Amino acid sequence: MCPEMIVTTRRLTLACTVVTAAVLLPGAAAVAAPTSENAEGVVYHDLNENGSRDAGEPGIADVPVSNGFDVVTTDADGAYTLPVDDETIIFVSKPNGYMVPVNEVQLPQFYYLHYPNGTPHELRYGGIAPTGPLPESVDFALVAQEQSVEFDALVFADPQTRTSGEISELRQDLVAELVGSDAAFGLTVGDVVNDPLHLFPEHNAAVAEIGIPWWNLPGNHDMDYDAPSDEHATDTFKSVFGPTNYSFDYGQVHVVAMDNIEKTGAGSAYRAHLSEAQLAWLANDLALVPDDKLVVLATHSPLRTDATISSGLNLSDESLQGLFDVLGDREHVYSFAGHDTSNSWQMFLGEEEGWTGAEPFHHQVLAEARGGGWGSGPVDERGVSAADMADGNPNGYYTMSFDGVDYTPRYKAASLPADFQMRLTFDGGASDEVHVPTGPSGSGGFTEPVTYHPRDWDTERWTAPTVTANVFDGGSRHTVEVSVDDRPFAEMTHSEPVTDPYISALYEQYRGTPEQPARPEWSSHLWTAALPTDLGPGSHTVTVRSTDPYGQVSTSTSEIEIVAGRPTHG
Repeated sequence: MCPEMIVTTRRLTLACTVVTAAVLLPGAAAVAAPTSENAEGVVYHDLNENGSRDAGEPGIADVPVSNGFDVVTTDADGAYTLPVDDETIIFVSKPNGYMVPVNEVQLPQFYYLHYPNGTPHELRYGGIAPTGPLPESVDFALVAQEQSVEFDALVFADPQTRTSGEISELRQDLVAELVGSDAAFGLTVGDVVNDPLHLFPEHNAAVAEIGIPWWNLPGNHDMDYDAPSDEHATDTFKSVFGPTNYSFDYGQVHVVAMDNIEKTGAGSAYRAHLSEAQLAWLANDLALVPDDKLVVLATHSPLRTDATISSGLNLSDESLQGLFDVLGDREHVYSFAGHDTSNSWQMFLGEEEGWTGAEPFHHQVLAEARGGGWGSGPVDERGVSAADMADGNPNGYYTMSFDGVDYTPRYKAASLPADFQMRLTFDGGASDEVHVPTGPSGSGGFTEPVTYHPRDWDTERWTAPTVTANVFDGGSRHTVEVSVDDRPFAEMTHSEPVTDPYISALYEQYRGTPEQPARPEWSSHLWTAALPTDLGPGSHTVTVRSTDPYGQVSTSTSEIEIVAGRPTHG
């Protein structure tokens, strides 16, 4: 077995590999994992998939195992040794070609809680119950599984349910359409529930209906608010889901999930931050990951946000720089997050943010599973609220498609057509009326043509008619164009952050009622264009085409009608 040691380099090779980083943040002192004893065990091939090691089931070599700080790899017999203290989670980093067992609600069983005395505080939702003495051998089962370099994964951000009724809405709005999915796995990037942690089991049972392994991260609403500090703020979460920083491989992808929410005081106070110990673990973890793999970083709070009036959403500056220092010059890096329920868009972090990697660091802030909140917005025939986000986006989720180290994110609005990737609105003219589409989240488009009159183009008296496209997954590298009556497509203008006309109009329509939607906030994914001035009376077709950075093309078409004669307005 490998002796415990603290080193300042990233790798030291003995009979097995021990990785312990001690140099991370500029000027930071070395951080060492406190120890009181050693845990020993075996990672083995569970041939009969019964969850226990039987005669003839071989150990598996070179599998990373961690205590949340140190990372070791198993020897030729699948054995490992790790230092532990009285509050340690030992976990395995699943290698490609294997899967860890899942429990009855599809949660991966890849860890062992070593809390012999349990959580040292009385917490409302229980924390971690005492686990007793360390077993003689802490073993981990792996099951062989063919894993292609081409696969899909589902990603939810902020399901954030707070009642059984909201879990029912989640089940109807998102889960129902995903039952039987052929995705390899799913991942929720925090705010699994919205404060009542006793809902974890009920939430998990609902998501388990999809039928695929489901990994989870904690968000600020998954904390034990009565914990006196961050040290035990996620103990109840850990009792259900396991470690809050972990990794696993699938195909050519190395997924790293990290809890970047730090409880800062009494109650729900927090900041978006990664500690030195977390970054040390990350360095140790990545030291065993070849540069030719794609590293996908999942966090709850985004690294950086844009176009939102909310504050306190971004990862702290020192954490971001520390993260970039650890990632170094890796060529293949991607990340996604949630948390910001006012905006959903694509961001590219570059040199201005301190990124010096080989490729632009692409950060995707996810569409929110709950959008502007369960119970917000008009109610449909199912009794499910629209839950549109404050930026006008429908609530939804992402399908991440991987092919080797290449990736393509695809947004999907919950319970709405897959090709519903944008919404068009029209305004301007003499009345300056805002024309918004009808139907669930505006997906039905305009049931009647938008009506204008020739005098609406009198630009000396008022603003000419304009079309606005809210491209739900839009970002600075999207190309958005408009064509009227099959004329050549012309590029639209990417707007400065303003509120989406649809959600603004919807808010005014339902303000003060039980169906009031989220209060509008700035959107960073709106494109506008003035309609041509030479349109004559009659019907005209307006088509908007969006092309994302991955070559995916989406279109939306609406009809406008120019009515000759004297208008009734103006």
